[in-house]
Amino acid sequence: MKKYIQPLISVIEMLVGAALTAAAFGFIIVPQGFAAGGVTGLSRIIIRIIPVPLSVVVFIVNMGLLILGLVFVGKEFVAKTAAISVLFPALLEVFSRYSLRSIEQDPMLCTIVAGVMLGAGVGLILRSGASSGGFDILAVILNRKFKVSVAAVLNICDASVIIMQSLRQPLNQAIYGIMVITISAAIVSRIVTLGTGESQVMIFSEHHDAIRDALLHELDVGMTSFNAETGFRQKQIKVIVSVVPYQKVVPMKRIIMGADPTAFVVIGEIRNVLGRGYTLNR
Repeated sequence: MKKYIQPLISVIEMLVGAALTAAAFGFIIVPQGFAAGGVTGLSRIIIRIIPVPLSVVVFIVNMGLLILGLVFVGKEFVAKTAAISVLFPALLEVFSRYSLRSIEQDPMLCTIVAGVMLGAGVGLILRSGASSGGFDILAVILNRKFKVSVAAVLNICDASVIIMQSLRQPLNQAIYGIMVITISAAIVSRIVTLGTGESQVMIFSEHHDAIRDALLHELDVGMTSFNAETGFRQKQIKVIVSVVPYQKVVPMKRIIMGADPTAFVVIGEIRNVLGRGYTLNR
C-alpha cells in the first residue's frame, strides 16, 4: 500500500505546486505589471512585439527548451519537466481571466501574497521530484556541456529578463518584482526542507561515558560518538552528536550539566531528518 501512497502524494504536490505558481502569475504578477524572471518574464517581453496570449508564448518557449533538453540531456530529464511545462501555461490561461480585487489596490500586499504563492508552488514542485522547467533546462544543458554553474546560469537569465523589463516599465514595478523573487526564494527553502522540526546537539566532554549512559537510560535518545582532538591542549576526547525533538532539549541540557558542568554543548536547529528512528522504524 505504501508504494502507491508516495507516488500519489508526489503527483498531488506537483499539481498543487503548478496551480499555486500559475495563480501567482495569473492573479497578481501579470495584472500588477511586476517584473518577473524565468520564461514567463521573457514571454512578457515577447508579447510586446508579437501580440499573442501570454500562455501561448510560455508554452512555445517551454516546448523549445524541452526539445533542447531532449537533444542535449536525455529523455529521463525531459520526462520530469514535461508535465509542468504543459500544465503551467494551461493553468496560467485560466487564472489570467480572474483577479484578486480585494488586494489589487495594495501593491505591497500583492507582492507578499505573490511571493508566498510562488515560493510555495515552486517548493511543492521540487518536493514532488519534478522541475519547473524553463531556464532550468538551459542551465542543466550548459552545466553538463561546459561545467557552468547551474545557479549562475539561472541568476544571469533571471537578471537579464528583469533588466529588459525594467527598461520599459516604472522602476517601482521592477522593485516589486525583485521583492517577489526574494520572498519566494525564502519560501522555497522552507517548503523543500519541510518536516518535523528537530534539534541537533553536539556534546564535547571528558565525561563522555557518564553523559552517554544518562541520556540513553533517562531520555532514550539516539546518538553517535566520534573521536576528536581539542585545539589548544590537543587532547583526545569523544564527541556525542544527537538529533532530538525540541521538547527533549531542556531535560537533555539538565542531564548534561549534571554529569559535567564544564561540558561544551552546541545546539542547532534541524529542519528535516531522514533515516532510522525518524522516517524508518528504530
